[in-house]
Amino acid sequence: MKKALIIAHDYWHPFESIEPLMPLMFPEGEWEARLTRDPMELMTETPDLFVTFKDPIENDQIPTPIWCTDEWTGGLMEKIERGMGFLAVHCGLTDLPREHTVSRDILGGMFVSHPPQCPVTFEPEKAHPVTEGVEKFTFPNIDEHYIIELFPEVPSEVLAYTSSEHGRQPALWVRSRGEGRICCVTPGHSTENLICEPYLKVLRNAVKWTARG
Repeated sequence: MKKALIIAHDYWHPFESIEPLMPLMFPEGEWEARLTRDPMELMTETPDLFVTFKDPIENDQIPTPIWCTDEWTGGLMEKIERGMGFLAVHCGLTDLPREHTVSRDILGGMFVSHPPQCPVTFEPEKAHPVTEGVEKFTFPNIDEHYIIELFPEVPSEVLAYTSSEHGRQPALWVRSRGEGRICCVTPGHSTENLICEPYLKVLRNAVKWTARG
């Protein structure tokens, strides 16, 4: 049975909004999945898959440092290069500067901003195991339409886009680092959107692909 460690909770994305997703994303009997608020737990183990639903700035309403320290980031990088899967969802992609190692060497891009929440449509662009069985759909609730800058010098494969009244943006991209597979997905601000069936398909596919399931 494969093991997954999932981190969640920040000012805008509370722990309770992610919890309902866990049994749907990691079916019992197939995964031993543990949800935690503490990123440092990754430093004491190497799961098959590490997933972040946690903003690198836990509370941007007050002066708060980025919790992805150099030591923690170095540990994450080493584990990915040795074969651990890495999946960053929504807020797990935010609030890191361009020069941060996670942005530059793991994500291959950075979150820029988002307009006010609005209807958002998910549009698969390429055939890939992460987009298998996924067709174009609109989220049931309004969502944050992330504006993303991908770094052209970092090899990534964009598999899907999000579209709204504010235009079209990369929504799903994959890359590798050493022996590890990396997947980044931008939508999913609310529980209702996270657990809607077509998006669940994306997340389950991403779990399987990153963890080589």
